[in-house]
Amino acid sequence: MIPPTLATVLDGVHAVLLDVDDTIVDTQEAMVAAGTEAAAAIWPHRPGADHRAMAQRYYDDPERWFPRYASGDVPFDAMRSGRLAEVAVAFGLEVPDGAHRSFEDAYAPAFRSAQRLFPDVPGLLSAAQQAGLPVALLTNSAHAPTSVKLEACRLVGAQPHRVVCIGDSIEWDVLGAQAAGLRAVWLDRPGLGTSEPVATVRGLDEVAAALDRRFGPPLTDR
Repeated sequence: MIPPTLATVLDGVHAVLLDVDDTIVDTQEAMVAAGTEAAAAIWPHRPGADHRAMAQRYYDDPERWFPRYASGDVPFDAMRSGRLAEVAVAFGLEVPDGAHRSFEDAYAPAFRSAQRLFPDVPGLLSAAQQAGLPVALLTNSAHAPTSVKLEACRLVGAQPHRVVCIGDSIEWDVLGAQAAGLRAVWLDRPGLGTSEPVATVRGLDEVAAALDRRFGPPLTDR
């Protein structure tokens, strides 16, 4: 099946839903930076390069603990413990007593301070404002049934089929949105590609440009 074009998906939209993590906020870099601090607090005898590698593995989550948590299958603490244990096994280490408290104490403040917006976010928000499209944020950081997406549509005053959801997750932001009756655009920042027939962009600037073409240029320079 041929995927729809971006112009087709945006045609006639009345509102925009934006995912948060790794769509408007560089959550991966924030998690890796925070995880590096946490790994150093738990295993201070390891070199700094190992701490960064541990943090990256924690983010990659090869045993898919986070999807299981987001689907409601495991509680938050079990998700965190499982990911930390997997990292320890991968690096031939043991999880010492008090590791989970050390992790939280180091991770939380580092994560807060490391979060940054992607540089293409302001341009999209400006284009949406110029087009008169309300924008809402929707996160999948925990179990979110279809009704949450429909509730978001109600809050922006638009019917689901007139709302476009933009996010980095094929499973949640795109297929999940489509299952709820919304339109969807996949934000593929790394250029991974997919066999799913979905509209795809590499950056939010592509969406901003498409909105500008459809609704006209901004009144002032961005």
